[in-house]
Amino acid sequence: MMKFHRTYAIYALQLMTLALFLLHFALTVIYVSPVNPLRDTLEPLLNATIGAYFPQDWNLFAPVPRTADFALLVRPLNKNEFKAIRTRGLPKDGWYNLSAPLWIRFQSNRFTAYNKLGRPVDQAIAHYLTQPEQQSIQLMVKIASAFCNDTGQNQASFIALMIYERQSKPWTERETPKQRVVQTVLVGVYPVDRNVGKIHLYQRGG
Repeated sequence: MMKFHRTYAIYALQLMTLALFLLHFALTVIYVSPVNPLRDTLEPLLNATIGAYFPQDWNLFAPVPRTADFALLVRPLNKNEFKAIRTRGLPKDGWYNLSAPLWIRFQSNRFTAYNKLGRPVDQAIAHYLTQPEQQSIQLMVKIASAFCNDTGQNQASFIALMIYERQSKPWTERETPKQRVVQTVLVGVYPVDRNVGKIHLYQRGG
């Protein structure tokens, strides 16, 4: 009889250990997974268990997705348009999106280098939004100047730089007709850097 109870206790202990292991493994997988509804629901439990005793600083499947799409908008300005800014403000037309063409080309062919070509623009925008330093502004000026040289904007003496931001839809609103929030951030107006050579990436009208 004692042997039976001892064997039963061993089996019960093994089952409990296995259950705890499976629970720990399941919580770990959910904890390191990208943002999703299940993770949001279990966040208090995850923070009290895995987050408290087994914190992770890496993601198992993918990094946390962006919460917004960003693009660099450029408006070449001739000397007369630059002088008119003080009284009329910046023109509403004639803006070029330097980021969208690279995204479209990369999405149509994943084996091209458009992803790498678009990284300087993304990095400059990200650095400027978190900490608007001169280095990120200079990089955006060089990219915009290269665009002007590529597209033959010889009359442009200045360039206006603006960051376009379109917020992602929350998961709970994914099926609703609610439009994504769009906002713009004016970086400033700067002289065209004619020392930047052609990069043969942009074409007029693109």
